Amino acid sequence: MKGAIFDLDGLLVDTEKTYRDGWLWGFQQYDLAIPKEVVDAWGGQNWKQSFDILVKAAGSPEKVQEVRAKREEYFYQQLHNGGIQLKPYAKEVLTELKKRDLRLGLATTTVTKRATDILAQFDLANYFDTMTFGDEVSENKPSPVPYLTALERTKLVASEAFAVEDSLVGATSASRAGMGVVLIPDTSFERNYTAEEKEKLNLLAEGNDLRTVIEMLDKKTTK
Repeated sequence: MKGAIFDLDGLLVDTEKTYRDGWLWGFQQYDLAIPKEVVDAWGGQNWKQSFDILVKAAGSPEKVQEVRAKREEYFYQQLHNGGIQLKPYAKEVLTELKKRDLRLGLATTTVTKRATDILAQFDLANYFDTMTFGDEVSENKPSPVPYLTALERTKLVASEAFAVEDSLVGATSASRAGMGVVLIPDTSFERNYTAEEKEKLNLLAEGNDLRTVIEMLDKKTTK
């Protein structure tokens, strides 16, 4: 393997619950009720995919934008006051992959500003040779476009690299791009993907934390 492409939210940084709580807080500011279960179900979806659900809950596109602004306010409060943490072993695994001379790319549905702010907060940017953000691509996950774009930018083809993802949506995107996937479901939510859900994935390994990436590579080299 010559390289790896990583997702960001819910994989390297423990942000997904903060996004959810931010939506809930935003809705509360306008006395709008939305069940937590509905917000949980959005995990791994991008803004465009979530928009229709939000409009139904908020009553209008304009109100959604107001709630979203509140969610951003909540998110940045949490980012800067220590309410968001790195996922276990994130830097250790990225450091080890760089030691092994792998080219590393980032493919996230998160928009450029927020993603770069997250990367800066945790000093992650320097680990990556390339970055592909959600507002830079014509289609978002589960479309293969984010991973195809990341591969092109990183000067890799699908057979030379693998993806690391925490969501079924993201893993589907990578698989459709022809990549093998290491799946590490986000432990912030109860995500027990069924065999049927995973059957269309090019699954290389599945585990509970990022050490699974190194374990997968070591198994491949010892075969």
